[in-house]
Amino acid sequence: MIIVWGPLDDAPVATVLDALTERATDVVHLDDRALDAVRYEVTIGPAVAGWIEVGGRQIDLEEIDGIYLRPGEQRGAAQTTSATLLAVAGAMQATVVNRPAAGRSNLSKPFQLALIRAAGIATPDTLVTSDPIAAKAFLARHGRIVYKSISGQRSIVNAIDATEPERLDRVGHGPVQLQQWIDGLDVRVHVVGDRWFATSVTSPATDYRYAPEDGSSVELAPFDVPEQLGKDLVGMSSDMGLLVAGIDLRRTYDAGWFCFEVNPSPGFTYYEDHTGQPIAAAIAELLTAHDRRTGRNAAAAG
Repeated sequence: MIIVWGPLDDAPVATVLDALTERATDVVHLDDRALDAVRYEVTIGPAVAGWIEVGGRQIDLEEIDGIYLRPGEQRGAAQTTSATLLAVAGAMQATVVNRPAAGRSNLSKPFQLALIRAAGIATPDTLVTSDPIAAKAFLARHGRIVYKSISGQRSIVNAIDATEPERLDRVGHGPVQLQQWIDGLDVRVHVVGDRWFATSVTSPATDYRYAPEDGSSVELAPFDVPEQLGKDLVGMSSDMGLLVAGIDLRRTYDAGWFCFEVNPSPGFTYYEDHTGQPIAAAIAELLTAHDRRTGRNAAAAG
């Protein structure tokens, strides 16, 4: 049995549900908006035991082979239920995409960059500062830089060039992450177990996610990354505890590669819709490949 937890109006949740249904999988949808009605009795210790009741169906935790998680923030009684179920998901042997603890690196972009570099993958020169003088010196060294949030909070990435250093006077209001500008082609790679799906993104916008709002165009297409790079990204994701990850890269014009960040809960449908890559089907396969006898996931074991 597979549990899919998240709102139906979230495209990745709906798409994974459809992919599991197509595989004739016994799947139960846990909607954020129904958490108040969820009943449970669980024990979390050396082993996880108990049951949860969703939509009038009582499910023994030992029956659950996989969980796909994209829950939102909760309040009141639902917050307690959410915290309990996340603890269960983090402790049980089932295949969990992804365990809550695995996403912690995304809460601190500088920390995550250190993990990326430790995996042997290049990252842009980066400065985290609240000092306008240091920020301007960094801009002078690189000529063009981008700034972004330090935390995992979604933010718009913008660029500053050497003709507008006065914009960095506002850095004194709080710390910011600055990175050297890297010329090249944006490539998003979705890792699913030991597989990867790469998409090239061509857009004049600094942050292509918001290109339509700026009146800019975006073109997405399937892309082949070097096999060794794909394997390195799989290994890095595994080291971070991630079975599924969305990895933002840029290929330079001399075929070098830089990694910007790793998303532990990627909204992959945007890329799947434009390329036809079977990302949801691969996630469904990953979730259903659990071997009860070993507690391991065959598709993720490599």
